Amino acid sequence: MKLIISSNPKELRKVRLEIELYCKANFTNLDSSKVIIAVDEALQNVMRHAYDMKPDQLIDIFFKKTELNDFEVKIRDYGKQSPLENIKSRDLKDIRPGGLGIYFIKQCSKSSEYKHLPNGIGTELTLVF
Repeated sequence: MKLIISSNPKELRKVRLEIELYCKANFTNLDSSKVIIAVDEALQNVMRHAYDMKPDQLIDIFFKKTELNDFEVKIRDYGKQSPLENIKSRDLKDIRPGGLGIYFIKQCSKSSEYKHLPNGIGTELTLVF
């Protein structure tokens, strides 16, 4: 399944609903709330960091049930790339608002892998649940 959304935060509600419906239809033992948290955090990071909150940029989201009965989600943006070594959670002892999206993504998923796309345009995140 493929969703194409704009980088407008209003789109997040639609994505959360689609994830919940897909999980209910395809998985019996998957906690859809963990998927929703991780994907929502990842999309917010794309909107904030790759697109600088411009609400009219494209984001592609792919859902797939793997041969191992895992749920794989790929999120692809066409924005600016952050160095891969900078995509990490901040120290949890540093108490302040924000900066925990990557932590939540890693806690909610079995695996997460970022890769830069050619020509310095865009990043793809693959999440497995």
